[in-house]
Amino acid sequence: MKNKKWFAVKTLYVTRAVGKSTAKGKAPFAELLEERVVLFQAANANAAVKAAEKDAKEYSQYTYANFDGQAVQTEYLNACDVFELYETLESGVELFASTEVLTKKASKNDLIARRLGKLETNSTIKMRKRFMSKELSAYI
Repeated sequence: MKNKKWFAVKTLYVTRAVGKSTAKGKAPFAELLEERVVLFQAANANAAVKAAEKDAKEYSQYTYANFDGQAVQTEYLNACDVFELYETLESGVELFASTEVLTKKASKNDLIARRLGKLETNSTIKMRKRFMSKELSAYI
C-alpha cells in the first residue's frame, strides 16, 4: 500500500429492538447510540471516508433476535468523522481526536457525560438485554 496513509474514521449508529416483545409488561423506550472508530489505510481522507461508509453499511446489515423475540436492527446514521494518523502505529499512538467549541460554561461532570456517556444505572443495564442476541444466552 505505497503512498497510503492511516486514518481512523468514527461512524455513528442507532440500534433498535423492533416487533412484538414476548416480555411481560410494557418496556420503557430504549435505543442504543453507538460510535465505532475503525482504522483504514487510504490515499486521502475522502477515500478513507468512502471505505468507512461502505464498512458502516455492511456493519448495519446484520439483524438478530433478542431474548424477547424481537428483531434487533442497526441503522447507520450516515455520519462520520475522519482523523489522519501522522505517527507510526505503535502502542500509545493517538488514533482519534475531536474537539468541540463550548459556547456555555459546563461542569466537568457534564462535559464527561457528554463525551463519554453517563454512568449506567441498574435500570439501563437491564435495558441492554433488549439489544443482546439470544445466541449469547449460553455465555451470560
